[in-house]
Amino acid sequence: MVVKKQTVPAKAAPPAKAAKGRVLLRKPLVKAGPAPKSRAEVMAGFTALNERQARARRNGATESNLKMRAHLWPDLDEKRLWLRTDKTRKGFTTMPRTMALIINLIDDISKQATGGKAVPAGRTYLVLWCRVFDEGFVKIDNEAVAALEAGYAGERNVTTWRQHLAVLRDLGFIDCKDGPAGPYQYILLFNPYQVIKALNAKGMIQQGTYTALFQRAIDVRATDLTEA
Repeated sequence: MVVKKQTVPAKAAPPAKAAKGRVLLRKPLVKAGPAPKSRAEVMAGFTALNERQARARRNGATESNLKMRAHLWPDLDEKRLWLRTDKTRKGFTTMPRTMALIINLIDDISKQATGGKAVPAGRTYLVLWCRVFDEGFVKIDNEAVAALEAGYAGERNVTTWRQHLAVLRDLGFIDCKDGPAGPYQYILLFNPYQVIKALNAKGMIQQGTYTALFQRAIDVRATDLTEA
């Protein structure tokens, strides 16, 4: 015969008592949630998301372009192309995609900085962008060579080069400091969009020209002209 043992239920622990006989209620433990994000953290999250979306768009556009290129030129040897993504290629710079329009705009408004004299300084501006690195600073040690790049030859090539730099400075596109190699040895390039926006506010740019630049800037997702 098997005798079953009776189990005695465990007694509940008595509530904790205060020193003066008062009963203290035990509070349930609440797991703390994540701390609210700061505004800076939220904005950083949005920035990271926008960057990921932009990379996805670029990757999609690249894939589409490669497919179309392969369709139109099926036998193309890529070695015949100059590709920035080719790590063996050196000597490139970064510039706004609207540079062609900016150069034409500079040529159009140069007369307003010279009292009516035609000084098409657009090519000079292009030379500066072809020489600049990502810090926005250019050093010209040989003005004759730079003038030749801009298409100025002959005895007055350096004089022409300096005249065009003076126009760019007076319009606000650059600032210059003198050095051992000449009065325009050190050059600082300002954001061309900001300069053009200021010139447009002064009424110095034809609206058709500004509208064309504005539209192209939107197409390439440049926000400089719409920033406050």
